Amino acid sequence: MDKVKLFKVNKKLLYCITIISIIGIIAGALFITILNSVDKETVNNSLETFINNVSNNELNYSLSLRSNLISNFIFIFVVWILGMTIVGIPIIIFMYFIKTFILGFSLSAIIYKYGTKGIIYSFLYVFPHNILNLFIFAILLIHSLIYSFKLSKKLAEDENVNYKKNINKHKYVLLLSVIGVLLTSLYATYIMPYIFKIVLNLLK
Repeated sequence: MDKVKLFKVNKKLLYCITIISIIGIIAGALFITILNSVDKETVNNSLETFINNVSNNELNYSLSLRSNLISNFIFIFVVWILGMTIVGIPIIIFMYFIKTFILGFSLSAIIYKYGTKGIIYSFLYVFPHNILNLFIFAILLIHSLIYSFKLSKKLAEDENVNYKKNINKHKYVLLLSVIGVLLTSLYATYIMPYIFKIVLNLLK
């Protein structure tokens, strides 16, 4: 019976996370349309700098890897820690929404800047590393929410909570998330720019 209830909870959470993802990506994609000319120029300059660095082999790989790892690790650890609390639920949902918003904004900015070529560029930017990251973040978020809901239920019913046992289960999700993000960051730093350069040369 508990397994059936858990499955139903997971299914509902999956629907909720999917809706949040869609809303976040759409909101981020539309955000480029309300930027003023100065902000759009700043975004365009950043994209041009990245494209030029890829074309001329001038990327700072160590800096890029460090930036990816720090950004993603901070997100993972904050979600993991807040997931062990009750008050952290709205915060981690908002953090996930921001991640999807940034992804949507990045995709629309690339397409807005490069038109038809931008569709190909945006695909390379997303697949597979950013899609995998989003999947990893979603799994971590769902697990954290389930943990928070269980904790709040036990506290409401004045039950004893075995924190050590719960944390031991929770840490395996953290470990898998860290490994997954490490792999996607390595791909984004060392493999994606190489593929990007090949495509850039083909589309010249």
